[in-house]
Amino acid sequence: MNSGAPSGAHLSLDRLVALASVAVPMAHHGLSRGRVAGLSGPRRGDGGDLYDLRPFVDGDDRRQMDPAATARSGRPQLRRRHEEVERSLMLVVDMRAPMLWGTRGRFRSVAAAEAAALEGWRCVRASGRCGLAILRDGGMEWLPARPREASMLEIAGALARTHAEILAEPANAARTQVGAAATPRPLVETLPGIAARLASGTAILFATGLDAPGEGFGPTVTALARRNPLEILLVQDAVETAPPPGTFTARIGAALSRGRFGASPSAEMLSEHAIPFRPVRCDQPEELTA
Repeated sequence: MNSGAPSGAHLSLDRLVALASVAVPMAHHGLSRGRVAGLSGPRRGDGGDLYDLRPFVDGDDRRQMDPAATARSGRPQLRRRHEEVERSLMLVVDMRAPMLWGTRGRFRSVAAAEAAALEGWRCVRASGRCGLAILRDGGMEWLPARPREASMLEIAGALARTHAEILAEPANAARTQVGAAATPRPLVETLPGIAARLASGTAILFATGLDAPGEGFGPTVTALARRNPLEILLVQDAVETAPPPGTFTARIGAALSRGRFGASPSAEMLSEHAIPFRPVRCDQPEELTA
């Protein structure tokens, strides 16, 4: 992109909040809405939602008999309920230096943040809990998972504020103008720190361009997913999905180099390790309602 703060480089707080208008609540097959930020699951137990109500038969637990239903029907009735299962989602958004560019539409960092925010709104609208981890070159910012729309407003504010801070850093401001490459911390090194803060069963949604995944990224993610379900939102610029032909000159550090664009191998790598992912196109932003 050209210098001068193009619109695609700006992560708008207003837009992150407006994404709530197009967020369809997450579907939880076999689950029904539960009490206070929870979801009732298919496991039977002492929960708040009805699992079934049926006539009592020999062998049933008499403690589960429903007096009111028995009186109404004139025969013993058994009432069972769901055990409540809470949906918790941790959004992980990659804002390291390699995400701070784009050739069409949005910066990859902006696309990652917007795609993650949309999924966060879907989660809280389905009565789940949502948290945030932002990966940046200087470390990681963390917001624990909380329920309700208030948590997503805090997450949206953190995303917009952090992105603006990162772009304002002198090294990154120069990098977005000249396209200088950086050597980021490998993603594989950040995963243990994220997993250590999460309870078992908390889902992870990782929005990243998968730059510098690091050695052993695939097996590490596969092992982590046994404890915390994980999905990648794979952010891709137009030159990664449809590289232009020809030879181009680029500035890498202080030197000029010539080369060709090639298709990104990230999707193939994720498929090889059976890691679930969804593509996010920088040039195809989510459509907001009027």
